[in-house]
Amino acid sequence: MELIIPVKYRKLVDASRLALVGTETLQALGKTGSEEFTLKITDNKTIQKLNHAHRGFDEPTDVLSFENEFLDPETGNLFIGDIVISLEKAQQQSAEHGNSLQAELDMLLVHGLLHLCGMDHAEAADFQEMSRLQDVILKKIDNPLLGSIHEP
Repeated sequence: MELIIPVKYRKLVDASRLALVGTETLQALGKTGSEEFTLKITDNKTIQKLNHAHRGFDEPTDVLSFENEFLDPETGNLFIGDIVISLEKAQQQSAEHGNSLQAELDMLLVHGLLHLCGMDHAEAADFQEMSRLQDVILKKIDNPLLGSIHEP
């Protein structure tokens, strides 16, 4: 995992914890361990631009995933895509629900990785499967934010 965190946010984010969450999530998905992805922590303004450009929603969101699968010629590892998380949105959501910021970031990373690996929750059946798997992973990493995917 390549982690990109602006200097102003570095003291708020436990990078080693996010690396562990990424590894545990990929293992739960049956991945080989050679998969790579980029995680960028950003602000509401930046994620709103991305959300508008790629999804047509002109508002900030908490997490976006961009599938971009290719074999890295330098490492031989499979690059699966990019995840962008708004730290500002994560702070807002964690405050609203009384959770820690790190728990919110961990959950958003799990959610983003599930999307990168082809899961979705737009339809009821897909929602059930993705929600179940997200909760299994969150339990494994001792994250209390179970049932955190919104129903379609």
